[in-house]
Amino acid sequence: MENISFEGIITKSTGGLYTVEKKDGVSEDCRAKGAFRHSKITPLAGDRVTFEKADGKEGFITKIHERKNSLIRPAVANVDLLCVVIAAKNPDPDLFILDKLCAVAKHNGIEVLLIVNKDDIGDSDEISGIYTKAGFKVVPMCATSPTGYEKSIDVIRNEAKNKISFFTGASGVGKSSVLNAVYPELSLETGEISRKIQRGKHTTRVTTLFKMDENTYVGDTPGFSMLDVVGFNMLDSESLLSAFPDIEEFALDCKYKKCTHVCEDGCNVMAALEDGKISLSRHESYKTLFNELKEVKPWD
Repeated sequence: MENISFEGIITKSTGGLYTVEKKDGVSEDCRAKGAFRHSKITPLAGDRVTFEKADGKEGFITKIHERKNSLIRPAVANVDLLCVVIAAKNPDPDLFILDKLCAVAKHNGIEVLLIVNKDDIGDSDEISGIYTKAGFKVVPMCATSPTGYEKSIDVIRNEAKNKISFFTGASGVGKSSVLNAVYPELSLETGEISRKIQRGKHTTRVTTLFKMDENTYVGDTPGFSMLDVVGFNMLDSESLLSAFPDIEEFALDCKYKKCTHVCEDGCNVMAALEDGKISLSRHESYKTLFNELKEVKPWD
């Protein structure tokens, strides 16, 4: 029986089994050719692929089309917009993880939309102030009681329109709940926060991409508690400054050609920090990553 070739987009992957949505909207289950494994290439949600299939047989992905970008965490490809969800409280916001996510997105040419969930039990204003100053678009949200947050929902839907967007963030921040509030038709399973350890349950275990209209896809991704940017080579020392555009803005006018913009007297970045033009937490994240990256050897 002759195999027929199709093209589509990977919308889900589970244990080496991939769901590929064809152009006609029909989804097929596929495996990946062994050649990908030998080349250490893993198909990802968001990948545009070619697969072959015979009637009644399982499909096999034979080609991964050129990627616009790809990320390790979340493990996705061809991302236009990263919707980074953070909780105003419960769990308390980890701004270093947030800054690392934003830096990796910027490094890969991905737009960022910051969603501060649980605005009903915490104060999103401080976080909003920090990241609005840094040049990010920020919206507050209460995913469990979205009435009154219609403006935020409209912003998220408009930003995601005609794009491939993935919702990401630490465990327990409410990514799936936010997706349900913005797109009620999804009806995703949501989890609760453990009262003992204040940590979210990993309700979402696989990345799933949903087609909302002809050109709009939104993805739910598993939560995480750590983000090892340095260990997984998501950034390098040469790209760090451009990954923090709010700091780079002042670094460009620094009088020192080889300035690290970490602590030097007379540095334009340090002056901007003292004047409140750069947020302290953002600079602390930059400094921590700078010190970690400078220890990485080229052959590591």
